Amino acid sequence: MIVLKLKMVGGGHRFIFSCQGNKTKIDHELIMNPIGVFLLLAPMINIAGKKNLNDITNALQKYLEKR
Repeated sequence: MIVLKLKMVGGGHRFIFSCQGNKTKIDHELIMNPIGVFLLLAPMINIAGKKNLNDITNALQKYLEKR
């Protein structure tokens, strides 16, 4: 599954789910490639991407632990 569609940034999130016995392993990759003038904002995009990645990881863990 790939998530993210922005005109200023190429790339996206990739989630790979695989069974490991009675558990599920989730591999997550985030690719963000600024395009055009947004190359100047690359450092801020990187910081925002890391925060986004942490937020997604925490939300997913919380959701799965409720179930």
